[in-house]
Amino acid sequence: MNKHINNKGFTLVEALIIIVIVAGLGFAGWIVYKHNQQTSSANQSCPPGETQEYPVLNKPISEETPYCVKQGSVIADKPVIYLYPTHEEQVEVKLSYITGFSKTTPSYNPQMGWRVLAQPNGTLNNLADGKQYPYLYWEGNSAPLHFDLSKGFVVAGSDTKSFLQEQLISMGLSQTETAAFINYWLPKMENNPYNLIHFAGSEYTNFSKLIISPQPTSLLRVFMAYEPLQEPVKVNPQTFPSFQRVGFTVVEWGGTEL
Repeated sequence: MNKHINNKGFTLVEALIIIVIVAGLGFAGWIVYKHNQQTSSANQSCPPGETQEYPVLNKPISEETPYCVKQGSVIADKPVIYLYPTHEEQVEVKLSYITGFSKTTPSYNPQMGWRVLAQPNGTLNNLADGKQYPYLYWEGNSAPLHFDLSKGFVVAGSDTKSFLQEQLISMGLSQTETAAFINYWLPKMENNPYNLIHFAGSEYTNFSKLIISPQPTSLLRVFMAYEPLQEPVKVNPQTFPSFQRVGFTVVEWGGTEL
């Protein structure tokens, strides 16, 4: 039996196979297009630069649409490190931040870190410049840190001071450290209608490695991420383990606005 040949030299069967393959690829492409279109439309309720996908939040109290969260990098703003040895002691502090520092006081030595003579009351004599400091200060460059804002606290701007006073003391900061924290952050927060406040754990410390020699007995690192809100949202309150100042104690606090 003779085979039927098309003008380009394909048999009729081969031509039919090619048509089926092309049609299948076209159908698969249409499915991908529809999926992308649906995904895009799901995020249309969020303004540009915001997302519903991360972190996952519950719905706002007064609306049916998911709460939108700003994307992008954040800046580690004014973390300060206090050193409280049990006796006068030379201490070396090395800090590795994912994107490096924008500012340090006293000046940070990339090879040796900070080297200070620390007093039990927290006073630090910096060995590099011979000057005295109350703490080690640094700021980090913009970095891709993400925080689980489904956990935290939603606080009215007018209640922020009393909230921070109670919360920071319960987490382990001293009265002096708490006052310094509030003095820096309250002017940025108290005039917002609401603030969503999250205290980070490994989300922060995994990108900000702290090595201290001699090794402290007690270490507390408090890093607050907050976002101003127009309306309150529902989040799960955070809980924290009890912190006891035993032996050589190191305390750090800092934060960022999202």
